[in-house]
Order: sequence, then structure tokens, then C-alpha cells
Amino acid sequence: MTKSTCSLLCFLCGFMAQQAIAQHSIEQIRAMQSEPLTYSALKVNEVITVDGKADEAVWERAAWSSDFVDIRGSQAQKPTYPTKLKMLWDNQSLYIYAELEEPHIWADIDKHDEIIYLNNDFEVFIKPFLQHATYYEIEVNPLNTILDLVMTKPYRFNGEALIHWDLKDLKTAVHNEGTLNKAKDKDKYWSVEIAIPFESILSFGKSKTPPLNSYWQINFSRVQWEHVLENGIYQRKKTNGKFVEEDNWVWSPIGIINMHYPERWGYVQFVESLDKPAKLPSTYEIKKLAWNIHYLQQLHFNATKKFADDLKKLNGYEEFIASKLSDYIVDITTDKQLDFYRITLKNRHSDAHFVIDSKGNTN
Repeated sequence: MTKSTCSLLCFLCGFMAQQAIAQHSIEQIRAMQSEPLTYSALKVNEVITVDGKADEAVWERAAWSSDFVDIRGSQAQKPTYPTKLKMLWDNQSLYIYAELEEPHIWADIDKHDEIIYLNNDFEVFIKPFLQHATYYEIEVNPLNTILDLVMTKPYRFNGEALIHWDLKDLKTAVHNEGTLNKAKDKDKYWSVEIAIPFESILSFGKSKTPPLNSYWQINFSRVQWEHVLENGIYQRKKTNGKFVEEDNWVWSPIGIINMHYPERWGYVQFVESLDKPAKLPSTYEIKKLAWNIHYLQQLHFNATKKFADDLKKLNGYEEFIASKLSDYIVDITTDKQLDFYRITLKNRHSDAHFVIDSKGNTN
């Protein structure tokens, strides 16, 4: 095992432990109530060359996203530098182009699957199959160094980051509108262009191309560090011997500083016309209620060491649950020790249903 591999594994183990003990509060749950963003990705037939520039005419047909915001949402400070992106797709791939305004473009991590976000970076999170726990992450820095991994499920449910997995035939390119790692001038931006082959992330028995008008859950993150110059070389800034915490700017805000809440990501819809704006999937509301109940159950367990067998016992019942019960039937099954629960939600007006348990398993 190489030294770099050891350091990566140690870092991930520490990160996973930190995520596992993370606890919610009512205030955090309130912060996670914003509506996820949606984006209509236009299907195209033109050839797209992945060179980091998006200078083909076809990119003019794609709409810009809204500017990124702090991961915590509107209550946090506006990001220092704008970030925005576009998406397109064809029968083979999803294409992403992002521009990151940056007066100081720098990076020093140049080995594949290193901890890329210890540099400023751009990150893609995708969950192609809404009913599955598995999702994928791609990180890119201004040197076009890549970290790609698959998550079996979120860290907080003891998910594993499979770093050894590589996204086959992934294409990425970076364009620096400025001078990389040179501090004497002011740069403009760096841009990232990515092609994600559908065939490389398909599940067994699934079509390799997303059906028209279908959805993926998706989100994007920009990690931004304060820096200092040491002998003309960029370094992450330290205060009292510790690195200053990074900024986390995202497309669709989570509400807390943790990207590994895929239920809080936005959605991309695969369309062939931009005549109508993308809407949230019809299943969004029932899933939101289910996850709110799940968050409140975690709070209840933290306080009592047991899960509630009655929704009314949950702190936050009136705020997050009561008003929704006119539209949904909620059944709870627990074991005798109240250390496990399973919740089934049914829409009173349709066939929609959703199941979630205390371990975060859903269907």
C-alpha cells in the first residue's frame, strides 16, 4: 500500500466517523426544508468535444443554472465568487460545463484519486436510480486531477466510499482563463467540461440511456480555500496552526454542511425541448415527509435511546408532520425494544407510496 493510499484511507476513516456521530437539531431540520432546484438538460445530436471551453454552438442552446450558494442556504453569506453550470445530453453521455470565477487559480494535487478537495475543486454528485442507495462522486481540480468514487450509501448509514472504482471512459477537461499557480497576475476563471457515459454507471438490466423526461438526483459543489503565498507558492491558509475551514458553495443547498444527503440534492430532467421548465418529480412531497419523520426519529432516539412508536411523540410533530396527514397515511412498525422502526407512507389521493426505516433503507 502506498503512502498516498494510506493517507487517503486514514482521512476517509476519520471523515466517516465524524459523519456517523453527526446529530441533527430542530434548527438543522428547519434549514433542510428548502425546495431542491431542478434543471432541464436538453437532448442534442451535435458532437461535443470535451476540451474545457464549451465553445461549440450547441452549448448556446443550454440554459445557465442559477449561481451557486452556500451549502447552508440563504441564511449563510453569499459566495465570494460566482459559479454556474450548464448541462446537455445525447444517447451516450451527460455533458456538464461549469465556470468558476477565480482571481487566483492554483492547485498542487496531481495524482488520480488523491484527496482532491484539499485543493479548490469542482464536484459532481449523481444518483441515477432514485430507488437505489448507490450514488457517484467526481472531483476535479484546476490541474484536471480526478477523484472518482462510488458510495454504497451515505456515510451516516455506514456507507463505504469505493475509491478503487473508476468511472470507465469518463472524459474531463479544464480550461484556465489565467495563469495556473502564478500569483503575480489576476486570473478570471477556470472552467470544467465533463462527459459522463451512461453505460459506465448503468445497473444490471437497465437501459444505458435515461428515458425521456426521466430524472436523476444531482448536485454540484465548489470547495474554496483561503490561501497564502509561501516563497511564491500557494498554500492553504492557517490560523493558530490549523487550516482555515473551507467554503462549500453548491448548486442546490443542503441546509447543513454535508453533501452526503442525496435526498436533499436537486434534480436534472432529461428532455428534448426547453419549452417547459423542469418540475420536481411527483414523488418529491411524499419522500420529503418521509425524510422529515426520519430526521425527527433520530432526534427522539438521541434524547431517549428509543424510537417513537407514535408520530405525536416526536418533537417537531406539529411543525413538520401534522399538516401533511390530510394527504398521507403513515403507518409505523417497531420492534419491542423500540430500537428499530419501519414507516410506510401512502398518498390518500393516488397510488404513490414510500417506505423508510431507521437504517435509512427506502423503497
